[in-house]
Amino acid sequence: MGKKNKKNMKINQKIRECFDGDPFDVGVERVSSETLSELFSTLGVYDVQHTKKALLKTLRMLWSEADGGFRQEILDFFIANDEVYESGKPKELNLDRDEKIRQIMEELNPNMDEEIRLYEAFADVRSKKITIEKMETKLRHIRFEMKKEKLEKALDGSFDIDDSLEFNASLRYKIHAQHFHKILTLNTKPYSYEYLEDNSIEEIVYRISLDKEKVVELKQASIENFIAALPSPHDYLTDKEIESALRASPPKTKVNYPTLKASILKSLIEIQLDVLELSVRDEEVLVKINESVKLPFSELEHSYVLELHVELNGLLESIWKGEALELDDLVQEAKKEHESAFLLELTELVDSCANYATLLHFSDEELHSKVYEFLLELLHNSLGITPKIHKKTTRIFIYNIQDQLIKQQRRALLARTIRDFKNLFPMARETRRKLTLHIGPTNSGKTYQAMQRLKNADTGYYLAPLRLLALEGYETLKEQGIDASLITGEEQILDDDATHISSTIEMLNFEVDVDVCVIDEVQMIDDRDRGWAWANAIIGAPAKEIIMTGSSNAKEAIIALAEYLGEELEIIEFERKNPLTLLETWTDPTDVKEGTAIIAFSRKDVLRLKQEYSRYFSVSVVYGNLSPEVRREEARRFREKETQVLIATDAIAMGMNLPIQTILFSKAEKFDGVSQRNLHPSEVHQISGRAGRYGLSEEGHVGALNAVALKIV
Repeated sequence: MGKKNKKNMKINQKIRECFDGDPFDVGVERVSSETLSELFSTLGVYDVQHTKKALLKTLRMLWSEADGGFRQEILDFFIANDEVYESGKPKELNLDRDEKIRQIMEELNPNMDEEIRLYEAFADVRSKKITIEKMETKLRHIRFEMKKEKLEKALDGSFDIDDSLEFNASLRYKIHAQHFHKILTLNTKPYSYEYLEDNSIEEIVYRISLDKEKVVELKQASIENFIAALPSPHDYLTDKEIESALRASPPKTKVNYPTLKASILKSLIEIQLDVLELSVRDEEVLVKINESVKLPFSELEHSYVLELHVELNGLLESIWKGEALELDDLVQEAKKEHESAFLLELTELVDSCANYATLLHFSDEELHSKVYEFLLELLHNSLGITPKIHKKTTRIFIYNIQDQLIKQQRRALLARTIRDFKNLFPMARETRRKLTLHIGPTNSGKTYQAMQRLKNADTGYYLAPLRLLALEGYETLKEQGIDASLITGEEQILDDDATHISSTIEMLNFEVDVDVCVIDEVQMIDDRDRGWAWANAIIGAPAKEIIMTGSSNAKEAIIALAEYLGEELEIIEFERKNPLTLLETWTDPTDVKEGTAIIAFSRKDVLRLKQEYSRYFSVSVVYGNLSPEVRREEARRFREKETQVLIATDAIAMGMNLPIQTILFSKAEKFDGVSQRNLHPSEVHQISGRAGRYGLSEEGHVGALNAVALKIV
């Protein structure tokens, strides 16, 4: 069982405790609308109707998404809420357990109070886990606790966790002609378990009573010495403030000096610092002050709130003794620590962004200015570049420079006429290259043969149209024991010893020569928006052998390119290795079989279909906006049969090697960036070819979920 499944099982068991033993879907109905609304605010989900029916429906959907991360947050909310939503069902007694407890009690012979406590201790324990040894040990513990209760009553106190006696005592204060008594909580020394268990109650009471008297005497002397040592007049406090502090000091505190009001502490610290906010904790004072840091390669200064953690006991000691408050060193130390961490995180962020902007040749000032444009808005008044802020800033940066990158690449293309375009890639022109074109339908083995050639080469490049395919190529190389790196727009896994690189086609490095370069899905050269990337790769890849794989409609374009380059071209045609059958009738949702991939053409449709088919199957989903880690995990789950059905966009049409037996089109039209249109025959063939992968299934099937889509297919 996977780690995620085990974790979800534990969460499911834990949530039952909040719902009186009922599962989540049943117990959540007993939660009020107000509490549900508070839960959605905690989860950061606001786009939901605040009717109980809508809240319950949305909450059940979030709970059912096991990989979404919401399940743990929902459990944490109900645990923090500290309420059991009772079912009202009568509880059935476990007669076997009760009988076993009674039988063991007859042997142990406890008195009535001990018997009651023993029963309470084992009332919820499974019968098979109840033994006479466990009950005997528990009885000894109960008798010890009952003895301690009698001692506490006789001594007018209570035993602390270390078995010292905590008790209250009235102590005298004489200051500035004022006399008063205060109740303070004191502690004796700890007593050993053996001493408390072995000696009689009378002997213990006598000894601890003497110890109490000594503790009170010592505390009284300490108070008198403290008052006598106070400076007069005091450097920081008025007589009235001193008297008020002594009177108001709590009976029990973790510090060694009388506490002072937060307002007094703030007024004293404000002598040295510009305090925004001050709060007093058990053992420290949290002080927030305004600071700023000069940003590298810029005249900008970023203002932020610096939090100082001042030890309360040390601060009180300095104040009561009238000593100087040494806060400057603390500020400088905290400022240095926070700003050093910030500048290190900033360097990592700028370097990450620089990797995506290499072609734009930004100066340090320009690059930093661009990063600050997006980063400072996310930072607000803090210095913490969290992983989330790092990722979001990088994503906005990439999105913002995307047009500049495309313009730069097109500018380079348009800088020369088509006649000398090929000279834009001098390393490729200096290399004696051979072009090989593998053409054929999906599942014909064309890509497999190309990858075999790549694996046997000393160095190589694999260029894919999608991040997921680049990842698959990378993992294939690694499985063969080849040192490889992965480079995509979203993810980089770099190996200093790498001999092979798997990347999306736009990330090709034209200045690193290799033995073999495999360019996948070469028919994409005809794509209106991205075709230039395939043209660049074919013309400019610095490799001794260029192997292109794709469908037959790329043949004429590749022949023309080879003639233009004056380079040798070998064309190898492949045939499909196993049959593909078109289903005669459309498929009802209840007739969908395991190993089926359902194709949609938008994220919205994928998620809608997932919700519908999750009632019948365990489902994996793949669409463009998923992070690389999630796409990888979803593909793995389907490949290893942890899920039964795959719901995906037409991304699977490009080389994903999955054990799909049947392809079903949810519709046969798509938006191509300009208009909504029916699928082209080549697109249908490309997607359908994913069914019945050779070596994974003897025969593939293709169909649709409705009659209209089936007719077009």
